[in-house]
Amino acid sequence: MSAAARPHDHVSPPAAPAAALPSPSRPAAALLRWFWRAVPTAAVVTALAGLALWGHFADWKMPKFSTLIGKQSETAEDWCQEHNVPEATCIECNVTLLPAAKDYGWCKQHGVFLCPLEHPDVAQLKATPVITQAMLDRASRALAVKPRAENNSLCRLHMRRVQFASTDAVDKAGVDIAVVQERPIVEAATANGEVVYDGNRMAHLSSRVGGTVWQVERQVGDRVRKGECLALVDASDVGKAKAELLQSIAQVRLKQATFDRVQKLADGTIPLRQLREADTALQEAKIRQQSAQQSLANLGLRVNAEDFAALDTTEIARRIHFLGLPDDVAKHLDINSTTSNLFPIRSPLDGVIIERHVVAGEVVDASTLLFGVADISQMWLTLNVREDDARYVAVGQPVLFRPNSSGDELEIRGAVAWISTSADDKTRTVKVRVELPNNDARLRANTFGTGRIVLREEPKAVVVPGEAVHWDGTCHVVFVRDKNYHNPDSPKFFHVRSVRPGVKEADSTEIIAGLLPGEVIASKNSVVLEAQLLKSNLGTGCGCADGH
Repeated sequence: MSAAARPHDHVSPPAAPAAALPSPSRPAAALLRWFWRAVPTAAVVTALAGLALWGHFADWKMPKFSTLIGKQSETAEDWCQEHNVPEATCIECNVTLLPAAKDYGWCKQHGVFLCPLEHPDVAQLKATPVITQAMLDRASRALAVKPRAENNSLCRLHMRRVQFASTDAVDKAGVDIAVVQERPIVEAATANGEVVYDGNRMAHLSSRVGGTVWQVERQVGDRVRKGECLALVDASDVGKAKAELLQSIAQVRLKQATFDRVQKLADGTIPLRQLREADTALQEAKIRQQSAQQSLANLGLRVNAEDFAALDTTEIARRIHFLGLPDDVAKHLDINSTTSNLFPIRSPLDGVIIERHVVAGEVVDASTLLFGVADISQMWLTLNVREDDARYVAVGQPVLFRPNSSGDELEIRGAVAWISTSADDKTRTVKVRVELPNNDARLRANTFGTGRIVLREEPKAVVVPGEAVHWDGTCHVVFVRDKNYHNPDSPKFFHVRSVRPGVKEADSTEIIAGLLPGEVIASKNSVVLEAQLLKSNLGTGCGCADGH
């Protein structure tokens, strides 16, 4: 490649006109901009270097952790550097000052060391508590619902104690305390879902026969009762079926009268053949009458000709003319000016009209949707449950549902009615259907919300602040204040207690085993105790047996 074609060669800009003022070159301008940007940084670095130099000559040092937690005037020789308390009062170094409590070891049933449920004397309470069957059942229920976080059976942190020089040292470190409490909790699988009409309490109505809409009786939003007329359809097939029934009734009456007359003369006056013919004709008339009744029954117009036995032909014709029409509608109609073709569209259930797709004069057939009616006293909630949670869901479990639009309203309680046998191929969630009561009509179809499928409801769960529970990589621990903490001559220390955590709700954590109600624990800034515990373990492994 020629020198003129090399792309990285520098090409000088054209010379400025003689009248123009001189300007710095581009490299010089870039260097100037870099200099001005670097000035603040250089100033800060220079100041820090000067501060460090001054500290070196002034013998300035950062305060040690021991100072923060209570070291006052003791010399280095009098101070236990490992446990940050005076050497003379260190209960960890001088076991004779306060011998360690009896080590009951590992509780296989509850997965903790020094289990208070099995050995209540380990609880840091003034009096030894009584462990009731209800307390044991509570722990058993919590462990049976689903797998829980586990502790390493080789962990030895429960044998440790974290001591402070004084109560003032605890306050100075900012450590706050909390009392182990009992309160209700709900363990649940949470999922988003949509509210829809109950498919077993909803109907889409159409006409069983084709015709023209003669009259519409109800509007969207109207409450209706089962069997109430919503509209009338003028259908010629209905009129034909009514006429056939009326004719068959007349034929049966005629054939019956003939048979009765012939039967009286069947003692030899007339041939037996005529009696059999009269009987056959009567049976054929009755069959046609039964067929006419069935035709009307197929349209939803049930009638029994035997009910007309005591009526004359005129009254029978009037009743069949208005067959199927509500009494409040029929009483306003004139038999001479009103067609017998009218067919009622009736509600099959109590509910609310949610859809209407018809007006008077519209031609309809059996495929035309006319009305939608739904009983909104109960709704369906369809939840999309994660596969990991679906394994714990069963039919009949309670569900607490909160609509997105409810704000702080109470949750609506329902029950699981159906669980899909497959997962969605896109979302990998399992659909769960819940039946929700809606007597107050708060729920609306096609709205969304959050449902909690209740796996366990515990009225008296043992609960502590979430920040009080610590995990060191091998086990979960809580720092329990010694029951003699406020005695003037007693050392100020916290026991390291192995615990089995359960449900986490907001800022609280359930303790399945390891603590009892009334015990005092370190909560806010309890990381100070954790830091001291980890510092003491340096060089001795992680607190596990044999350095594991």
